[in-house]
Amino acid sequence: MPRFRGLGQCWTKFSQHGTIILRALGLHILVYWFRSITFQNIRKRQSYTELPKIAIRGNRSSALLRALVHLLPVAGALGLVIINIHQYYVGSSIKPLALYQLIAKLHEVTIQASLTAIIFTYVRHELVFGQGVPLGALFSGLQISQASYLWSMEFWGSLRSNYLSYRRRSYLVVIVIGGIFLAAVVGPSSAVLLVPRLAYWPAGSTHIWINIKPADLWPVRTHQINVDPDCAFINATVNPWSCPSDEWQSIESYLDLMRQAIPEQYATEYGYPAPDQVEVTGKGSLRHLHPQRQLWKPYNNSDSRTWIGTSQQAAVADALVSTGTLWGFNIGSASTGGHGVPLQQLDAIHHIKTGYYQPYTIASCANDTVEGSADERPLAFPIPPGVLPQMLPEHQINNSLLSLPAFPFRDLSRAEILNTPGLNWETRLRWVELPQDPFNASAIGAVILLPPKTSPSPDGASSQKILVCTLGAGWGPSTLNTSTQLLGSSGVKSRISDPELVAKKVFSYKSTEQDPGLPTAENVAKLSDGVFIFPAYPERLINVSTNWARYLNPMIVDEGVTVFHRLMQANYSDDNPRFSAAIILPSLLANGLARIGIADIDSWFRGKGDAFVVDPEQSKKWVKREVFSTLEGYAYNTSGAGPKVAIIFLLAYCTFAFAHTCYAGISGISSSSWDSIGEVTALAMNSTPNRLLRNTSSGIADAKIFRLPARIFAMPDQAGEGEHLELVLGDQEEEVVEKRTLKINRVYG
Repeated sequence: MPRFRGLGQCWTKFSQHGTIILRALGLHILVYWFRSITFQNIRKRQSYTELPKIAIRGNRSSALLRALVHLLPVAGALGLVIINIHQYYVGSSIKPLALYQLIAKLHEVTIQASLTAIIFTYVRHELVFGQGVPLGALFSGLQISQASYLWSMEFWGSLRSNYLSYRRRSYLVVIVIGGIFLAAVVGPSSAVLLVPRLAYWPAGSTHIWINIKPADLWPVRTHQINVDPDCAFINATVNPWSCPSDEWQSIESYLDLMRQAIPEQYATEYGYPAPDQVEVTGKGSLRHLHPQRQLWKPYNNSDSRTWIGTSQQAAVADALVSTGTLWGFNIGSASTGGHGVPLQQLDAIHHIKTGYYQPYTIASCANDTVEGSADERPLAFPIPPGVLPQMLPEHQINNSLLSLPAFPFRDLSRAEILNTPGLNWETRLRWVELPQDPFNASAIGAVILLPPKTSPSPDGASSQKILVCTLGAGWGPSTLNTSTQLLGSSGVKSRISDPELVAKKVFSYKSTEQDPGLPTAENVAKLSDGVFIFPAYPERLINVSTNWARYLNPMIVDEGVTVFHRLMQANYSDDNPRFSAAIILPSLLANGLARIGIADIDSWFRGKGDAFVVDPEQSKKWVKREVFSTLEGYAYNTSGAGPKVAIIFLLAYCTFAFAHTCYAGISGISSSSWDSIGEVTALAMNSTPNRLLRNTSSGIADAKIFRLPARIFAMPDQAGEGEHLELVLGDQEEEVVEKRTLKINRVYG
């Protein structure tokens, strides 16, 4: 018998705890269904009489069991916060979006149930042990999903209740308004954090070494070192990859595209629309040569048809593409740390963020004439393009020597120009080193002898049309990236590292008296492709020697002409040849500068490790850069304002729920009563009618009624056998309150 008695006690205790848990979770209907299918209390099924029950429990276990209503929503909220902060890569695809939305909605429902329990705990406490709760706040827990309750007569009447102290009114505001606000925002917040977002996922980083000194890869003055003398003579169809002029055919392709982009009859009036860029191949990378029109001129009356050119540094681009290829080979065996499958990716990006420079060049050309072999007049060259006025000796600028502002150059006469090697019918090019005073920030000068339209005079007295050009060049800090997919690399791309900073620097140099049309805030996006406004950008100037520059214009041995002549013929215009020269010269220079160091690179990494291991002594003077890899796919992260705000809202809810759980565990007070409209209605109908509610049976039009404090008191039964509970309105005397306050763990009818 004792054994069966013990089993019965365990079953009773289990049944009570189970009923408390199901009631807290809003699943009390399951208890009713279970009892309805049993054979106990068969006769009582026909009766509507309820058994007496405990209204307020003083049991810590029961209180904590009721707090289990927070377990599922809090666990879900914290899980979403952790997975997004920790950043979790899912893969290239996700399950049907509707499934995520359904889960988010279910999570929202559980959170609303949790917030409802918090508000009802506050309401019950004030009804039983406090100063009473205003009548308008009696059903506030059931208004959790109705934001309109916040501007209803019930709520505003409750806030203005004279029976509430300042502290009690503050509790009402924080708990009710906080609960309703959180109920409105946690649903979208849960959906924001639950649905993975398409983004680039961090996939590691490594250092790479290029076996060349930084000063040799990005020199401030070019020289002949490491340039093969055979580069002075090339074949039209073969590129040895190591010469400064290699891939000059890409410039020719660019010019051909310009010529074919618009009918000839419109070219003179409207000019030639330029393609964005052309491809330039290398040993291990596919780069781009990007000639473009300079949109701004720093100096008034200067050349408005200047062109800039830029191309990715070949040595660094080859190393980056090789890193991306190696990353692709090894990603299958990489440890993911539980972060999805990296092989399931839409794209992978490898980029160098800092420490990378690429050449930016600019050219300005002006028309001039040599009046025969006896013309001893000194030459003049346009002022250095892309240089702000304060960087130039303006008192030396001459506006009468050329059609553009110019500096005189007295080290070379016009007659000497006629001795430039080449045939008269060719477009001949002669490089000229310009002194930094007055040609500050210039890279090199060029004189172009244009082919005559008629046969030259035997005595050399006929005039010779020439172009005089000033070129600028510099190394600009940029970012470099390449994309690798299953089919291999898609080439390298680059942009200015910080175009906003460049724009700020330009503004700081801008003069209020002279406004030559410098970039504005609206032009920042265009700055990212390239700009030449010194000293804002590029940062490090390049001075080009004639010994190195001659390799930019080698002889094409199988055609008997120079590269420059062939390029000029590809886009030659008798009306304005300086326009063609202004495109070709900076493109040739940018292409050549971008190829510096490519002949020195035999192997840019050795062994394995970080992801590569090099000899520390041998690599001490090498170029060392860090490559960051990212892969595209669906991931959980905190990028953007949306996830961050959602995390704040969910953590605020978790704080609410944690505070309620602490209250339940410390006080040990809990109740399963009066959390539904039916139970409160039954309580009201069992209460004595109150004269304060006179004429309210057909509705309430005055908010004053909702200010009345409501309490629950224990009243004696008429038969005197026990007590029942009533809802009492209005102010009560302290003696009545003390006598009629409910007792913990007492059964009421």
